[in-house]
Amino acid sequence: MAEAAAVGSLSGVECAMESDGRALVLDSQVLPSVFVSRLSLAWSVSRHMVSCSARELDVFLEDAELPGRTFRVRVSRLHKSHSPEDGRKLARHVGKILSERYSVDLKNPDTEVRILLSGKCHVGLLEGEIDRSPFEARKSENRPFKHPISLHPRLARALVNLTRASEGQTVLDPFCGTGGILLEAGLMGCHTLGGDIDGRMVDGTRLNMSHYGISDAEIRKTDVSSWAEQNPPVDSIATDPPYGRSASTAKEPIGSLYSRAFSACHSALKEGGRLAIVLPSETHVPLACGFTLDSMHPVRVHRSLTRYFCVFKKNQSK
Repeated sequence: MAEAAAVGSLSGVECAMESDGRALVLDSQVLPSVFVSRLSLAWSVSRHMVSCSARELDVFLEDAELPGRTFRVRVSRLHKSHSPEDGRKLARHVGKILSERYSVDLKNPDTEVRILLSGKCHVGLLEGEIDRSPFEARKSENRPFKHPISLHPRLARALVNLTRASEGQTVLDPFCGTGGILLEAGLMGCHTLGGDIDGRMVDGTRLNMSHYGISDAEIRKTDVSSWAEQNPPVDSIATDPPYGRSASTAKEPIGSLYSRAFSACHSALKEGGRLAIVLPSETHVPLACGFTLDSMHPVRVHRSLTRYFCVFKKNQSK
């Protein structure tokens, strides 16, 4: 939901949002096609028509206008209290009402009426479904340069989206590793700037970026503290720093590394820009001096490991 809300605010205007379980209704100036092309953690995007109770639905449908002449209805059950039969009954009922004015076409309709069934019935016209297969195809083990410690492409894409980086803006990852985060940013049309203290990772990132057709990536071997000295301020930063264990920190204590990282990111980021960073613990949040925490999202990796996807906004200078 945070990812969708961030994309919904790309126009520069904060979008209003209302959640109902796994259903999210956004009031945004951003085109639906942008949501479809950018989102990684959603399943589908529809142009909202109405959110109401099942009893109120009939009244709305009597006057509802659909584009085109043919339609089909699909219902997605988003709450365990609704049985498969509930979904089928609702689809048949809505189809019967609409078929009085439009023709049913289950294979190639002009319009698909998508209903998300949760606490309410959320009705919309389907704009597109999120194709998750490309994310699976770009998993670390499928890239030319591989490394076992790498974010899943869907999470890497969500991390970039949380920064609200628009097409053409610059996204920096000062701990680029194998380049998974920069890869997703580049595929969304962002200019990518990355670095790593490990030269092998730098070469590997360049190979991966080139393999996926991203030609304008700037990848350098450098320490995180050097970015502000070497480059002009960037629009956004999305990064997943080493967090110990099997990940390399060049023997630097985690607390020291993260403190330096926050300081370097603050210097490298434009005022008002956002830093989306994955932290190993909530205890590292106070290290973000000069930032305001926008949001924090715990993501359970496995039974003994939870990581925290945090979004910080750089404070304006007084």
